[in-house]
Amino acid sequence: MARRKRRGSSGGRLAAAIVLCAISAGLIWWYLHSQSPVRTGPLHSSTTSPPASNQTVNVAVDRVDARNDGHRVRVSGELRPAAPVRDPQFGIAVDAIVLEREVRMLQWQEHCAGTSCSYALAWSDHAVDSRAFRDAQAHRNGTPFPFSSRRFTASELRLGAYAIDPALAASDIAPERYPVSVARLPPNLAATFRDCDGAVCSGDPSHPVAGDLRVEYRTVAAGPRTLEGIQQGNRLQAAH
Repeated sequence: MARRKRRGSSGGRLAAAIVLCAISAGLIWWYLHSQSPVRTGPLHSSTTSPPASNQTVNVAVDRVDARNDGHRVRVSGELRPAAPVRDPQFGIAVDAIVLEREVRMLQWQEHCAGTSCSYALAWSDHAVDSRAFRDAQAHRNGTPFPFSSRRFTASELRLGAYAIDPALAASDIAPERYPVSVARLPPNLAATFRDCDGAVCSGDPSHPVAGDLRVEYRTVAAGPRTLEGIQQGNRLQAAH
């Protein structure tokens, strides 16, 4: 009877020792893995760290974060010029990013096939040299362009807290036609031009002749925009 008790006591001590060894092994494994620098999951940078150079960061429109300086950022908001963009010669002013003036003149064009040539009047944005025409005397283009086509850009653009590079603001946007009328011209030009379907024309718009001008406008409008560029201080510039 005493021998069976001693055997039972020894078996209990052995079982307890095995449990303690298992617990110790588990604690050692946990400690070693908790101290290891290796991570099996993805790493996330701290919110106070600057972005990677090839990363585009979405930023708030109402404040500039200096930690993004020199990096590519994306910002959305209402893009506005500080003052209307203006054509000083024709007095046309508009709240836009870009204002384009196109000047065309009605000129003779020659089309020859073999020994036969035909002539027709067409609007052209550049001077057509008629001196080499086969019938130059009857189809002469001798009137110089008194005005040239020009592009005017807003001097200062704002998107919330950011000053915007005009080249960035107008990139990848096709200008849209902007109708004008003689009523918006200064008096000296208003006396020369007539309204002609959203443009202004010299001469009689219903019966134009060689040398007549047609002036029309296009704009890149301001308004809601999402822009990506390089942050330099409080400026957003086009990436080169």
